[in-house]
Amino acid sequence: APPAQDVPTKLVAKAVPLPMTVRGHWFLSPRTEYSVAVQTAVKQSDGEYLVSGWSETVEFCTGDYAKEHLAQLQEKAELIAGRM
Repeated sequence: APPAQDVPTKLVAKAVPLPMTVRGHWFLSPRTEYSVAVQTAVKQSDGEYLVSGWSETVEFCTGDYAKEHLAQLQEKAELIAGRM
């Protein structure tokens, strides 16, 4: 099992289709290696949670920024620089 640790929210990513019970998206940084493993917790009628074991660990690396994203970053930077 992977070590239990808090994961920074910026590592939370829309990497795979998620079941409807999971809300929100994950945001990945470019050119970054990630290892992801999940557990599920199901609330039972007595109020206790049934917690699964860890899934297989999936390792992957993200690519570079797309040109359109770099253009957006440049535009934001120029707007900020213009105000300073």
